[in-house]
Amino acid sequence: MHRRAYLSTVAVGAVGSTAGCLGGLFDSGPETVVLGEPSDQEAESSALAYPAYGEAFPEFSLPEAFSDETFDSATVDVPALYTAFYAFCPAECRLLMNAMASIQAELDSEGLLASVKMVAMTFDPERDTPEKLEANAEEYSIAHSHESWRYLRPEDDDQAKDVVGDRLGIAFERVGVESETTYEFRHMTLTFLVNPDGVVERVYRTDSPDVERVVEDFETVVAAYE
Repeated sequence: MHRRAYLSTVAVGAVGSTAGCLGGLFDSGPETVVLGEPSDQEAESSALAYPAYGEAFPEFSLPEAFSDETFDSATVDVPALYTAFYAFCPAECRLLMNAMASIQAELDSEGLLASVKMVAMTFDPERDTPEKLEANAEEYSIAHSHESWRYLRPEDDDQAKDVVGDRLGIAFERVGVESETTYEFRHMTLTFLVNPDGVVERVYRTDSPDVERVVEDFETVVAAYE
């Protein structure tokens, strides 16, 4: 079911004879997903401002917060959960990160943690230093040193806007600016479950994703790729 590798092979072999006709090869559809169509999605996937059920998850690269390495979403070959937040958030992100921590703990108890990735990227790289993100992990008991977890920190605000805002469709806007370091964000809260072929299985549009639901969805996708 590793569709990325399959499509790359097809595309390379087809360049000579089908130039200009390759677009359709890369259209993700329901046949590429494991989970059934979500009952709570507010519109057709193509009408939403973010990648949704059955669509290709955008590829991106961002620096990892605690190393000199770069995270490349295109190389992820296990089911993965992606979200965006900022550590100084006084409300929504606290609920979100608490849920992410609980999801990690449940996956660990089910023996699935080594089979997945969980990725939290900040859109406030100026203030969310490695030290701040480490404190965030400690506050919520996130095992950030485990191979399954990644904190990502864009190089600057422009990169945060490009990846989080433009590619992932997670709108955010700086508000309540009192100084260069005192402000908040008005933002969406989205969490994406993506299968190993890089296709969106679920988008949880809530500040506090249902831990049991996410874990069950994870289990189903992991089992399908074993």
